[in-house]
Amino acid sequence: MDDKLLAETTAAVKQVTDRFGTDILRDHKRFCSAFSDFAPRLSKENKAFFVALSENVGEIFIKENSAVMSGSSSAETVIQRAMTDITEYLNDAKAELVVRSIAGALGWQMSASPQQSSQGHGDTGYMASSSLIEDLFRRAQNGDNDACFNLGERFFYGRGVKQDYAKAVKWYTISSDRGDCSSQKKLADCYYLGQGAERNLAKAAYRYEQAAEQGDYDSQKALIRCYLTGDSGFPPDRARAAYYSKRYGVSVDDDTPEGIQKRAQMGDPNAQFRLGCMFLSGAGIEYDPAKAVYWLKQAAEQGHAAALFDLGCCYFSGNGVQQDKITAVMMFRKAAEEGDLDALNNLAGCCLRGDGIDRDPRAAAEYYKKAAGQGHPKAQYNYGECCFKGTGVPKDQQEALKWYQEAARQEDPDGQYSCGWCYEHGIGTEKDPFRAKEMYELAAAQRHTAAQKSLGCCYANGTGTSKNFATAAELFQKAAAGGDKEAAELLAACYKYGGEYLAPNPARAHYYAEQYGLDYDRI
Repeated sequence: MDDKLLAETTAAVKQVTDRFGTDILRDHKRFCSAFSDFAPRLSKENKAFFVALSENVGEIFIKENSAVMSGSSSAETVIQRAMTDITEYLNDAKAELVVRSIAGALGWQMSASPQQSSQGHGDTGYMASSSLIEDLFRRAQNGDNDACFNLGERFFYGRGVKQDYAKAVKWYTISSDRGDCSSQKKLADCYYLGQGAERNLAKAAYRYEQAAEQGDYDSQKALIRCYLTGDSGFPPDRARAAYYSKRYGVSVDDDTPEGIQKRAQMGDPNAQFRLGCMFLSGAGIEYDPAKAVYWLKQAAEQGHAAALFDLGCCYFSGNGVQQDKITAVMMFRKAAEEGDLDALNNLAGCCLRGDGIDRDPRAAAEYYKKAAGQGHPKAQYNYGECCFKGTGVPKDQQEALKWYQEAARQEDPDGQYSCGWCYEHGIGTEKDPFRAKEMYELAAAQRHTAAQKSLGCCYANGTGTSKNFATAAELFQKAAAGGDKEAAELLAACYKYGGEYLAPNPARAHYYAEQYGLDYDRI
């Protein structure tokens, strides 16, 4: 740890607590506002304090302060406990800097800070992941439901963080209470299975009903299942199940995991496929990819096309089974022969890349065209790309635009973006900035990063619309958060120089330059 940075950060924390009292450690927003006034140069550290104090780390120090100062409790014990609470959101070095700065500001006597290991969490990949988690956390704290749901998903599946069902439930709950349908469904699943919270069918039913009322079909079925089966403290109520069945137009047949499993064991391929999908997604049943593969194989052996496709995906990615792209291709081919268009599209992709099969662009284009002709939107876009680039077929930009348009009509975001690009640059058609902007808007609404950036450029350049740098900056910010480095530079430039409806703001420009690792002077 940088001793100079620790000393400077500790001094800033002490200024805040001396001025406002230690109770300010309970209020992360007020603390960070004061911290930025006393130490504006420590903007990165201020972000870390925002995250740490949001997780009630300040409360730990306030409660333990008297015991540590009197010698009845060890400062190091409290420090390590505080670090444990926040290392899911901050990397180890940043977490230690925060907690030792607070401890130092309170006058605690500490042992020397341990040296950072060159192993494990010090690697670049972890730091990038930690930065992403920090960003999600801040957005979630500021009311972004998507960020709350994504944090819940990360903790549920252990993506970039240690798997923690309880923390997943926490974030699902926050966004569920704000009306997010996806979070309501996942929270209900957690209560139903007892993952991250005690199994509670009443709470599960409550959350399933919230999502069901927003039109989620799986939640509608799950709600009916709850009233059909009942549980301790939640007796079965077939009349209530019948009411919801009529309300949502969903059958009251035994659609429980137990009922599906019974039918699967009796050899019903549709039930075997459904059971495999349930194990694969963790929806209404424990997440178990290996069991998913077992049941998908049972259905696939009976020629179930969708099961063949899903099984191919499992082999391709190594999910629940050892990765085997050759077998994946075989499964995709069998599923395609049974009429599965997703499988045909994936088979084309394997031929194009040479995954599990010899690279064959002509076969790839042929498969894409076959699936596209039967209305598969992603295949329509992919075949458009073949025509645009001349991959496996003669290069033909007009033909490419035709297939982009077909995909766009089915709301494929890649197709919408590519249409917009063609309209903007006059590729395969006359230039049409207004239609370009419309297409970018459609794709951007589906969180297509390149479309968000291109739409931002429309507003910055006045392409198909009047100039509005405030709107442009908002779109560049979304694209930058999606990983687009150029969008990050454009975002910083908007605030550095300003423009229509946006006054220059060098401080904010510096903030974004620092956040995305940009050279401010070269923007």
